[in-house]
Amino acid sequence: MSASLSIPPRLAPVLDDLTPAQRAAALALGRVLVLAGAGTGKTKTLTAGVATRIELYGMEPSRILCVTFTNKAAREMRERITRACGEGMAPSWLGTFHALCARQLRAEPDIAYLRAGFDIRDADDTLAIVRRLIKATPVEQLPRPEEGEPGDARQIAKMAERISRLKEDLVTPDMAGHHVEAMIARAHAQKRFVDDAGWRFVVGLYGRYQNLLREQNAADFGDLLMWPTLAMLKNETYRYRWSRRFTSVMADEFQDVNRAQFLWLKMISEVSGELFAVGDDSQSIYS
Repeated sequence: MSASLSIPPRLAPVLDDLTPAQRAAALALGRVLVLAGAGTGKTKTLTAGVATRIELYGMEPSRILCVTFTNKAAREMRERITRACGEGMAPSWLGTFHALCARQLRAEPDIAYLRAGFDIRDADDTLAIVRRLIKATPVEQLPRPEEGEPGDARQIAKMAERISRLKEDLVTPDMAGHHVEAMIARAHAQKRFVDDAGWRFVVGLYGRYQNLLREQNAADFGDLLMWPTLAMLKNETYRYRWSRRFTSVMADEFQDVNRAQFLWLKMISEVSGELFAVGDDSQSIYS
């Protein structure tokens, strides 16, 4: 493809710094997946892909969505794109999943039963809320953990982690009972251990936890991704409204996306058909 294209002068140094395979990937359009090992220039290729879309294909930076896993990575990518394309040319929709989804949710908070100006609770806040709810529960109603005592710090952390996992699986409080019973049934059928009592307790705890957040007009990190993803899954008009905003979607560290993140990327790139992802499958944190 590159032989038939006239490369703009400002883009030439960016592409010249790539290997032939990286250059071909950066110039490619459509759904592109770049798999490579650590330290082989995946982020550099992604940055070149963004620059190519701006300088060569004429895409507006404001209509390119670029997602990373950390704020540090987002800052570094913004700096690289600015060096390549000039001041003010980095995509405005560049950031972590949480940051971008928070921006999406703030535009239409009602999809999460929230009001404008809602607060965001971090991981420490989540733990504090779960601790408060568990401490308010009579000890005889708490499940007996495998280790430790009911209501201790270890159990509180485990319950908070399970609520987070349900949200990653796009399970709302209304869906949690059915989801957990199906999970327990599968584990029993496969003769695997499952903490039946603990998970059944989480179902009720999750509902109380979410009600408290709603009363406070607040969302936790899990809500930021869960509600926009569910809205796009269930509402074609909402999905189209968001997907048509972007001419290209770029994703770093693709090997680490969970189910909700994958579906969010897939649906927000639906109209353009442009999803450029880089990753290293040997470093995946998921099996």
